[in-house]
Amino acid sequence: MKYLIYTFVFLTTLMRVCQANDLIIKNVTLINPIDSTTIVTAKHQWLLIKNSRIAQISDRAFKHEKAIKVLDGSGKFLIPGLMDSHVHTADMPGLRNDFSQAPALQQAYAVQQPKSYLYYGITQLLDPSRTANDVLAFNQQPVNPDLFFCGAAPIVGGYNLLVANLSQAIARHKYFIYEADRDGKPPAGFDPAQHTPEMVVQRMSNDGAKCIKVYIEDGFDLANDWPMISNDLLKRVRNAASKHGLLMMAHANAVDMQRIALDVKVDILAHGLWNWLLLDSPVGIPKAVIDIADDIVANKTIYQPTLNVMRSLHDLTIDDHLSHPAYKNVLSQDALQWYGTTDGQWFKRIMTQGWGDRNIAQIGQRLNEILNQGERVFQYLYQQGHPMILATDTPPAPTFASQPGLSSYWELKHMHRLGMALPQLLAAATINNAVAFKMEDDYGSITHNKVANLLLLNANPLVSVTAYDKIDTIILHGEVHARHTFKVNNEPK
Repeated sequence: MKYLIYTFVFLTTLMRVCQANDLIIKNVTLINPIDSTTIVTAKHQWLLIKNSRIAQISDRAFKHEKAIKVLDGSGKFLIPGLMDSHVHTADMPGLRNDFSQAPALQQAYAVQQPKSYLYYGITQLLDPSRTANDVLAFNQQPVNPDLFFCGAAPIVGGYNLLVANLSQAIARHKYFIYEADRDGKPPAGFDPAQHTPEMVVQRMSNDGAKCIKVYIEDGFDLANDWPMISNDLLKRVRNAASKHGLLMMAHANAVDMQRIALDVKVDILAHGLWNWLLLDSPVGIPKAVIDIADDIVANKTIYQPTLNVMRSLHDLTIDDHLSHPAYKNVLSQDALQWYGTTDGQWFKRIMTQGWGDRNIAQIGQRLNEILNQGERVFQYLYQQGHPMILATDTPPAPTFASQPGLSSYWELKHMHRLGMALPQLLAAATINNAVAFKMEDDYGSITHNKVANLLLLNANPLVSVTAYDKIDTIILHGEVHARHTFKVNNEPK
C-alpha cells in the first residue's frame, strides 16, 4: 500500500507539473520561519518556482520569458502555507455518523471541505484516524490541501470503538488491537495475528502512516467506566513504533491519562490538558498538573493544545452563535438553515443532558471553566519556551461550531489572545508542525527545493493576527489560486 501511495503522489505531482507553467513571484516581502523562535523578514524578494517546488530565491529580478506566469507581490507578504495537524476529514460537523439525516449536505460538504481549509490558508493537513485509501480519495479531488494520516489503533469496546463487539470492530476499523482474553474467540476468516500491536504498527508503516494513535481514555470528565488499553499493550505499541520509525500519538486530556501517556514515552499528546478531575481550580495550576507540564517540557513531547475542542462545545450553548458572519465563508445557506432545525440541533440536546438542574447558561459557564484550565496549561508551557503547534481536532464531536479552516483561524486567534507572540504563532502553524511530523524537508519554511505551498497576504502576520484572514492568493504546488474562489459557492468576497 505504501508503494501505491507513493505512485499516486508521484503521478498527481507530475500531472500538476505538466499542467502548470513555471511561476515567478516578484518584489514581495518574505516572512520566513526558520525554527520555533527565529523568523527572518526580507523585502523586495523574487522567487522562482519550477516543477511545483521553490527553485530559487533572490533579491534581484529574474530574467523571464513571457510564457512564464508572474505574480506581483508588491506591498504584500509571502509566508509558508499553514498546517493543521489534527483534523478529521470524514464527517460533516453536526451530522450523525451514518449521514442519514442530510445525505445531500454531506455530499456538498465533501466537495467544499478542502476549499474551506484552503480559504483560511491551510495547505497541509494531518488526520490522525484515517487510512491510506481515505487519503487517496481526498487527494483525488480537483484541488485540495496535502493530506497525511496517522493510523488509529483502538481496543475493542474502548474509546473510539465504544459498544463495539469483535465483529463490529472487524467491520469498522482496519487497525484495532485484538486480545484473546478480552475480546473472545475470533470468527471464521479473522486472523488475530494481523491485530497484534506489532503487526498493526507494521501495516500502518507499510501504508505510509506518519504515526500511530492510541486512545488513553477511560471516560469523559469524572467518568471512568470505559475499557482501557493495558500498559503492556502500550509498551508494545511504543516499541513497534520506534522500530518502524513512526511517531506515537496519544489521545488524552485528563491528568491521570496524560500521566500514563508520558510514562510510556509517547511522542505526541493529541490534546491539551483541561480535565483536572478533582483538582479543578478557578485560579492557578495544581502541582500535579504542573508536574505533567514540566515532564512535557523535559521530554520534548509534541503538544497539541486543541483549544477548539472545548471552545466549540461551549459555543453550542450560545443561542445566536451560527449568526457569526464568518460561517458564510465555509457553509452554504442550506447547511446554515439545517443547523438551525430541530434535527440539526440533535447533538446540542444530547450534550446538555445529564447536568442536573443547570440551565443552558450554567452549562456554558462550566464548559468555559474547563476550557480555561486548558488555557492556563497552554500559557504555562508557552512561558517555559515549549514549542506549540496548530492543531484543532476539527470536528472534535458532532458540533456545528467546529468548521474546517475557520476553526484553524479561530485557534490561531485564541492562542494569540492567551499571550502567544505573533512570530511564535507563525512558527506554530508552519515550521513547528513540519518539524514535529518530520516533514521539514518539504514544508514549513520558504527554502530552496521545498514544496511551493505558499500564502500571499495583504497584511503582515507579525503585526496582526487578522493577517491570516487577509489572504490574497493561495499557491498550491506552484499553482496560483485567488482566495475568493474557495469561498462557499464561489461567491465574490
